[in-house]
Amino acid sequence: MKLLGLETSSARGSVALSTGARVIERHIQTPREQTELVLQLTAELLAEAGIELRELDGIAFGKGPGSFTGLRLAAAVAQGFALSCGVPLLPVSSLLALAQGAWRAERVGNSLICIDARMGEVYWGEFAVVDGLAVNQRDDQLSLPNALSVPAVKPWTAIGNGFSVYAQQLEPVLAGADRVLPELLPSAQDLFPQAAQNLVVGRVTPVAEALPVYLRGQAAWRR
Repeated sequence: MKLLGLETSSARGSVALSTGARVIERHIQTPREQTELVLQLTAELLAEAGIELRELDGIAFGKGPGSFTGLRLAAAVAQGFALSCGVPLLPVSSLLALAQGAWRAERVGNSLICIDARMGEVYWGEFAVVDGLAVNQRDDQLSLPNALSVPAVKPWTAIGNGFSVYAQQLEPVLAGADRVLPELLPSAQDLFPQAAQNLVVGRVTPVAEALPVYLRGQAAWRR
């Protein structure tokens, strides 16, 4: 299965390509560079693998929640590619991608993801890995830090920069964590497990409906 992945929801963006035999990925180290480099890195990966855009089986992108500008970028680029070549779109939660990455890198089975949403709020979600696939245990949330609930299943790992930004407010939650990994960020390659499953069962998204999930209204971002 040949998949392209775009993940620009956080401070570090990435573009990845799965050829079926291997996964190759490029990182973008600052948000400012993401707009400039996403198309360039995509072209480089496709050229390295000897694959044309139209030969892809699907295009996955991190739909959020996360950076407002970053989410718009990933969705717009994915939509443009899909319109030009007819390849199916496969949006994936950026929080789920982070949980998937924690399984890949650290073998974290149960996780509570908490990302700084600014304005004194956090994006968060609870995930469990089943047969190697991260599965959300509740819908992605936007709330004040004190609204986080402790996972019922133990042991679990606290993941994301929200746990460092709001460490004092989240101290009661962190007391129940087996580990704390605040430095982990979502990567494009970790979109692929969920995207591939969605493609297999025919759960693809029409271009017009492949939109970012902000969880916060645009008016709040303007403020």
